Amino acid sequence: MPAAVNSDAVPKGVGYLHVPAKNAQGYLSVQTFYTPYLRTTVIDERDLVKAAKIRMKDIESDSITKHKDAGTFTYHSKHHTNSSKDVIIHGTLIDDKCYTGALIPPNLDPSDPKATPATSSILALESDSEFAEQC
Repeated sequence: MPAAVNSDAVPKGVGYLHVPAKNAQGYLSVQTFYTPYLRTTVIDERDLVKAAKIRMKDIESDSITKHKDAGTFTYHSKHHTNSSKDVIIHGTLIDDKCYTGALIPPNLDPSDPKATPATSSILALESDSEFAEQC
């Protein structure tokens, strides 16, 4: 599975990052793929809807509006019957490309079976003295 159109980069790993969103949690936990050949995280807007736990068939429309004077964008996925289930993401434009706010890695409780130093700040502090010193 290529990471991007016309790319021979193949994902080496998969995980979840939190994309800042206008919802009760303040983010959407979006599945992402890692490859060392891409310097950025590419997100398919359909994955934003999936992360909101909404079925694609319940979406009436979606759009990306670029506010070029302000250098920002808004992604809006409109739910067919319930506007409180709309998915709204704001971000910035760089070279006319859309970038979300800073992605937030998950911060699991150290007792969670999936917790590692990469997914738990407590475990990261315990396992990496240089990181702990910088914090």
